[in-house]
Amino acid sequence: MFSIESVIQYFLEIVTGFYFLFFVFTSAFIFKIGIVISLLLNTKSTQKEKTQLSLFVIAIIGAILINFTWILKAAHKTFLSSLDQRILMFFVRITWAIVTLHYHALSLFIESLLKKKNVLQNVRQKILIPISTVLFFFFVILAFAQFNNPVQRPFIELAVIKIAPYYYLFALLLISLFAVLAKIRSDEIPRILKKQFNILVKALFFPIVITEFIHFYPIKSLYTGRRYTITAISLSLLTYALYYCMKKIIGLRFLNLKSHVQSPDKLYFVNYFKTILEKFSYITNTRELVHISKSFFKEAFCIPIAKTHLYIIKAPDKESAQEEMPILTQDESTVETLLSTQGETSKIKKFLLKNKILIHDELAFSNFYKEEEKIVKIITFLNHLNADIFIPIYENHKIIGYIIVERFARVNTGNKHHEFYSSIERDQMIIFANYLGNIINLLKTKNLNLIIKQEKDLRDRLHNREKEITQYKESIRSFLHNRNNQEKNIGIISYKNRTFTPINQATQALVPINLNTHSGHPTSKTIKQIARQVIKYKAPQTAFIKNNAGEKLIVSGIPNIEKNNVIITVQYPEISDILECKISILKDPKNWEYLLYLETTEYGKLINTFIPSNSETFLNFKIDLLRAALQNKAILLNLPEDDIIPVVNLLHHISQRETVEILEVKKQYKDLSIPIKLFGINPIFGIPSKNIPLLEKLDKTGTLVIKNIELVDLETQDYLLDYIKYGQYKTFKGYDREKSDVRIILASSQDLQQCIQERILSHDLAQELSKYQITLPNIHKLPEEEILDFAYKITKQTVKTDEFHHILELTDTDKKRLIKSKPASIGELKTRVQQMLVKKSQRQSIYDETQFDPAYNLTDPQIIEAARLGKHALRDPKIMTLLWNKFKSQNKIANLLGVNRSSVNRRCKEYNLM
Repeated sequence: MFSIESVIQYFLEIVTGFYFLFFVFTSAFIFKIGIVISLLLNTKSTQKEKTQLSLFVIAIIGAILINFTWILKAAHKTFLSSLDQRILMFFVRITWAIVTLHYHALSLFIESLLKKKNVLQNVRQKILIPISTVLFFFFVILAFAQFNNPVQRPFIELAVIKIAPYYYLFALLLISLFAVLAKIRSDEIPRILKKQFNILVKALFFPIVITEFIHFYPIKSLYTGRRYTITAISLSLLTYALYYCMKKIIGLRFLNLKSHVQSPDKLYFVNYFKTILEKFSYITNTRELVHISKSFFKEAFCIPIAKTHLYIIKAPDKESAQEEMPILTQDESTVETLLSTQGETSKIKKFLLKNKILIHDELAFSNFYKEEEKIVKIITFLNHLNADIFIPIYENHKIIGYIIVERFARVNTGNKHHEFYSSIERDQMIIFANYLGNIINLLKTKNLNLIIKQEKDLRDRLHNREKEITQYKESIRSFLHNRNNQEKNIGIISYKNRTFTPINQATQALVPINLNTHSGHPTSKTIKQIARQVIKYKAPQTAFIKNNAGEKLIVSGIPNIEKNNVIITVQYPEISDILECKISILKDPKNWEYLLYLETTEYGKLINTFIPSNSETFLNFKIDLLRAALQNKAILLNLPEDDIIPVVNLLHHISQRETVEILEVKKQYKDLSIPIKLFGINPIFGIPSKNIPLLEKLDKTGTLVIKNIELVDLETQDYLLDYIKYGQYKTFKGYDREKSDVRIILASSQDLQQCIQERILSHDLAQELSKYQITLPNIHKLPEEEILDFAYKITKQTVKTDEFHHILELTDTDKKRLIKSKPASIGELKTRVQQMLVKKSQRQSIYDETQFDPAYNLTDPQIIEAARLGKHALRDPKIMTLLWNKFKSQNKIANLLGVNRSSVNRRCKEYNLM
């Protein structure tokens, strides 16, 4: 069984064994030789630095020779016991001479670090050098003189050995240390040099003093019998201290072995820089560059945001040469003075162009031992700026801006590792400055805002073309379908003495009803009206009807004078037939293709269902609606309150977006709730935002509707304008830009011009959306014939029972009452017409038999389908889920489906909707 005591004892035996000690001494010996070789291979720079290097190498070589003597002693105790005692004592005495050289070299090296002049001229050193020389030659002469007397050591040797350690530790090492420590507080000493010295003192010199003090003056109870062990331990610790010290100070340009301060590569810089490159793609002005630069230096280099400053030199404007000069900051004035007083071929400008960056600590260190006039001027320049770093930004070798990092920016960041700027960080800053120069030049010369806007407009035009091509293809398919399936059949009907007579078999297929007996049918009424107009005016007449499948047919009537009758033809229309009768009333004849889409595509039919009239005002309104719906641009709706949501649903459906978010602003808010909800807010304000900004939440999938845009504050309107123009939004009160693809619909029922005059609506915003502004005046302000035509078409659309059309047709009295009611919106006009039709059907006792379209005022196809299903929609879980998500109200669902609220409640519980 092994006990703890036995394990400890076994371990001590190994550690105190001479074989182990020999291994320790040999390892330290080899390591120190490696350090010397490395130092000699990297030697360069000035004579002063070579002198320092020589002193440091001599000190390490001295340590190596001392180490070698201990190796001999350990070997003598193990496998080299036959070694002559005289040789061993000879090396011991030579080692004492080397110890003298070792300590004096260390003393001179310490003092040479912080002194520009030759340390040998120091009065104290002039006294100490002869003493060290005497000690050195004393031990050398003694080694040769007493070579044959290794056992009996002279009294004088023992006395000198006893006194020498005091001289080494106090007269040489400690006094030099205290002398340098007194000088290191001076501001003239470069910070890098101070850092080097602090590391040397703490990590190397103090351990040397302590270990040597223990070695020369050991505690007897510890030292007795363990002299080799204590020496091995102290030697191991000193070797590690030397390794640690060299590792630290070599990176700090120790003895100028490196051109710049070194540090391990930070791989995460690539991640920061990728983010910066992405942000550069969103830049639209120089103010955003300032924010991005500050953020980048904070994240990549641990420099506080307030310590980094970006200045962009404004190019002189010839047109504004006589205007007042811009006011410059103190830093700008200092830089301007430096750049203006130096010629193009000056040494400072060449130095700037060559080095790309000025780092105060690096320049101060390089200039400490050997001053150069240009470096002194640059250091003075940096002192005036109170700058750690000055980075000129070039474009074609011309400075167009610069970055200044304040002095001691990283001293109090809590991360001592980053106190100085390494060569890697230096290169990374230069790379950033190069990219920054390109962006600044682009902003100045090519108007980046315009480029981003052009790119967005190009994407929008591409989207519009794709939509239009889709509509055009659908139109062509509808005509080809009619031509192929119907084989161009033409129905021919004769009208004479108030009687219709079919002439050919195709008539029965195209007009399946009996025109003579079904006199109240809309088709009969239209064809009869055509016949009467032909007879009255003796001229051809044309109109459109629909067959049982809802397909459009064209009816043409021409007078037959020979037989005193009217020949009526019925056929599927050509493209020209559809365009011919309506193109003349278009405001812009160039929009003829939208007229075609209205008549032949599903989207067009949806709009025609919402607005069945084709009078001039309503037709042009439908064209504007379809044209805007097919675009990806933001839309400004200036419509009566009741018409906003139906039109929004229509636009949202046509744009094929997944979700719609309606933000209704009911009053002018003084807080930041609206902009935070839309854009989020800069974290620097410390305002928590629980929800994702709507422009991020709805990206690529949603439509954002803002009702009563005039109640939104002007600053938020400017942010909206910025997003609408560039397709990128800025965090509120921030500079970060994010791309987003959200369909924006702004709506107002107020007079927009008055809102602009009252400065509650941004003129720039209204101007930007003027091309896609959809406006419809109050219905009661339209000509009476347009209102009545709309009412007639609504009647035909609402009453689904054809037999009752002539019974429920609005009379002159009804029309006068309708005009007198002054409906303000399409929704109100539809409602009033429906109310009249319901009352008329009740008076005629046909209400129960009459089928009224419940979706007469809806524009969402899914909601329309649910309304037309009526009570049958209750059986479909998908439809009920859709209705619940849409209305969130049992009463609204019950009114839509024409059922009791209790039925809706029961189904909602059954489908777990509540």
